[in-house]
Amino acid sequence: MKKDFSRILEDKFSIKRSKEGLLFTKVKTTDYLNTASYLSEHGFKRLLTISAVDWIKKSVFEVYFILHNFDENVYIKVSTDIPRNDPKILTISHIWKNASMHERETWELFGIKFDGNHVLKPLFLENWVDSPPFKKDFNWREYIKKNTSAEGILDAKKIS
Repeated sequence: MKKDFSRILEDKFSIKRSKEGLLFTKVKTTDYLNTASYLSEHGFKRLLTISAVDWIKKSVFEVYFILHNFDENVYIKVSTDIPRNDPKILTISHIWKNASMHERETWELFGIKFDGNHVLKPLFLENWVDSPPFKKDFNWREYIKKNTSAEGILDAKKIS
């Protein structure tokens, strides 16, 4: 049954498979929500995570989510690219309730807005005023210099 199910997914999406049998697909941003809905309706009831990768040289964020189908024991990663200069995408929190917190964390750490998610507020970084810290152009050395008051704790010249 698992093989047949995987073939159905391969026919529906452009799927790549890892050596371990994990499925991967990259979709257009306009297909992101529909893909999530389709997979939810076809047994992918467990959302494991939502996150992003900052491809700074390509000027995009790769936003992705990973799902599990218990009945078929199939995992799939679905990703899409969004522009780095206008990082926003539709929420999938109405499909999986736990998506809301994963999107909240991704918003906070990468600065990606999930349109329709109404809990995008600081989770870890209260009173944060700098660039999101998981962006590749975030300069943590400058941040440490600017925001630490104890001398001698960190000598930025020694670690540069």
